[in-house]
Order: sequence, then structure tokens, then C-alpha cells
Amino acid sequence: MNSFEISWYGPHPGEEPALSGNKDSGTIFFCRCNLKCVYCQNWQISQEGIACKKVTAEELLQIMLSLQNNGCHNINLVSPVVWSARLRKVIKSAKEKGLKIPIIWNTNAYETVKSLKQLGSEGIVDIYLPDFKYAFEDLAVKYSNAPGYPKIAQEAILEMQSQVGDLLIDENNIARKGLIVRHLVLPGYLENTKKCLEFIRSVSDNVNLSLMSQYNPTYKASEYPEINRLLIREEYDQVLGVIRDLEFKNGWVQEFGGVAECLNPDFKKEKPFGW
Repeated sequence: MNSFEISWYGPHPGEEPALSGNKDSGTIFFCRCNLKCVYCQNWQISQEGIACKKVTAEELLQIMLSLQNNGCHNINLVSPVVWSARLRKVIKSAKEKGLKIPIIWNTNAYETVKSLKQLGSEGIVDIYLPDFKYAFEDLAVKYSNAPGYPKIAQEAILEMQSQVGDLLIDENNIARKGLIVRHLVLPGYLENTKKCLEFIRSVSDNVNLSLMSQYNPTYKASEYPEINRLLIREEYDQVLGVIRDLEFKNGWVQEFGGVAECLNPDFKKEKPFGW
């Protein structure tokens, strides 16, 4: 088969400033994530297949070109892992047909080094945007059904770094190439966050961190009382202290409060994010 399942695509102003800029990130949301996060904000498309539609490789290629023509700074492929082999061909064809803006591989990092090396050998990914979720395997298994996640994700992120290096930002403050590592802080699991941040800091002296405070107990989180709540200020302040202690030089930190609800999309709507 040469088709894909996507839910929504369009200009997205809600990514990191160097990705969204003033003309937005050209984002494509893929369905069928390879993680099974019980708190997933995109659960409608990642887990349940709600509001998903099939597109051919040619249709996907044309979507990429249309986002470029719309002035977007980049092509942002969200949850691409299960489609990786097919996507390589589409991205390569799109570049041959005039796609010039950077490709972002927006991933959970639960993917093999072998698969990433195939992407790297063709030079088709410009910016890697992995999320390093767990430093402890028991949490990865419990909340995302992801055995081996810490080791797999660490090896994947190091491979990404070896391919694209530290983030390069142009004169307009727009990312052109490199690595940004995200981490979502889970309530009650500050030791996990600390260990995740320690690894991220070790990737490079100039690594770009994107720390997210937007955790919202959606989907099946109500079945897990310990994470069925928002972060509290004291928790987040402790995380900010860890960042200072580790002396991160580059990146972004979400402000505490006010982001969880607005970043909780409804993909059944024409405008899932409200904009």
C-alpha cells in the first residue's frame, strides 16, 4: 500500500518560536502513533482513529508543496514513526519537485537507530524534534506501553544529534537545521523529569531544550489517580531549579499555567486548535 492516514494539516502557530515564527509551521498530523500514552492529548487520532482520512503519496506530496506555497517556514511531520518507510519516498519526491523549506521529524523518539540511519543516508530530515518522555522503564510501560523506551529513545536522540547537530537559527530567528529535544513534565514524577533533563543536557553542550508544562489529564488518565491532575506551581518551580542547576544554554520553557486547555485539540472540528 502507498497511502497514509492523516487528520489535519495547516499553518500551526503553537510550536516553538523558532519553528512557528511569524508565518507558522506547516504541520501535518499523522494517525496511528506507535506509543499508547494513556494521557495523550491527540488521543482521537493517535489511539482511536477518529477524524482520520486516507491520502495517497501524491496527495501528501501536494499537501507539503501547498504549505510551502502558503508561506509556512517548514513542513512539520507529527507522529511520523509508523509511516517512516513510505514517508522517505514522499519527502524525497517533494524535494525533487521544489520543496525547499526544512522538514521537521516531530517524534516520540521510540524508533530504531536503523530506521533513523535510513533517513539520514538520504539527507531528507533537516530538524529532529523528539520528545524524551521517560528515564524509567516502569513508567514507560505503565503509561505508554513502551518497553525499553529509555534506552531506545536515548540511542535514537543521539543518532539524530549525529545527523543534524545543534540547532541552527537564521537571521530571522527561524530554525533551519538541527535538534530540539522536548520534555513533558508529568505531575508527581519529578525524579523522572530530573533524569530526563540530565540526559538531554548530556547530548551536547549547546543542546536546545523545549520544556513543556502543558500536561492535561485527558483520554484514560482518569484511570490513574496519581496523574489525574495538572501540575502544581511548586512542582514546576522545582523543575526550573533543575534546569538552572544543569546550566542549559539554549531552548524554551513554557510558562506555568494557562496552556493545558488551549493545547488540547479536538480533531473532530474543522479547526482542532481553535485558530
